Amino acid sequence: MTSFVQIVVNVPAIAGVFDYAVPESLAGKVGVGHLVIVPFGKQTVQGVVFRFIDQSSMRDVKEVIELVDPEPVLTQAQIALAEAMAESTLAPLAAVVGLFLPVGLSQQVDTLYELRITNYESQVDSKTISPKTQRLTIEDRLLNLLRTRGSLRGRQIDTHFAKVDWRKTAGFLVRKGVLSVRSVLPPPRVRSKYIRVAQLAVTPEEAEVEMPNLGTKQTLARRQSALRFLIQQPEAINVSWVYAESGCNLADLQELEERGLIRLFESEVFRDPLEKTSRQVNTETRVSGQVIELTP
Repeated sequence: MTSFVQIVVNVPAIAGVFDYAVPESLAGKVGVGHLVIVPFGKQTVQGVVFRFIDQSSMRDVKEVIELVDPEPVLTQAQIALAEAMAESTLAPLAAVVGLFLPVGLSQQVDTLYELRITNYESQVDSKTISPKTQRLTIEDRLLNLLRTRGSLRGRQIDTHFAKVDWRKTAGFLVRKGVLSVRSVLPPPRVRSKYIRVAQLAVTPEEAEVEMPNLGTKQTLARRQSALRFLIQQPEAINVSWVYAESGCNLADLQELEERGLIRLFESEVFRDPLEKTSRQVNTETRVSGQVIELTP
């Protein structure tokens, strides 16, 4: 029996939910809160499954194409909250749902092209002057690119074919079975941010013993100051703070690391999506119950 779901397509200007059928290949895999790929008009987009329904009111219901990830991107509570927010603010439901999606998740689905027949060669002489010549030239270029680089997304291929409509040729090769295509989501644009940090690697007592032996007259004071500062820090700290508090430089910290007194390593920084909002709030102060705006 065919299952039906209602999906919010990830197109911010679109309001409401749309009915889709779950194909047998995805039965039991697609659930509420899952991110899926669906056809929408003439394009392919991603969407979030909001609920299952017994029957669609539409005569011709399109099918879900793919499940993006086996883990849901929204919880039941988030779905309920998104619907309530959209109703109370009169904002498009898709725009509200976008606020709950993981940071960096692209809204546009891309197409991955892959060679199925690696030794395919055109049966027509490419030197022959005919209306097909241009297509064959693009065909050879496209095949050579995929042989050299392996599977590529459409946007990656675009960079190699400036002002050339290669997609018609790709469609021709797909119909011949030379290429295979499938919908994919591009990698997230947001990457983890890392900073260099320093941390004491010995006990404070051991560090104090080494204080007189940290270098020459030119470097001794800086290195002692840096080490004393790190003795006071219970956790790893951004090296920028160490520079500012002690007047040392990276070479000094590297020397302390060589001596086994400290550790230098990379630490991931949590990106706070409300950081800018917090900064704006911090520009205000309350005095006697009144809010006074301060110039940053």
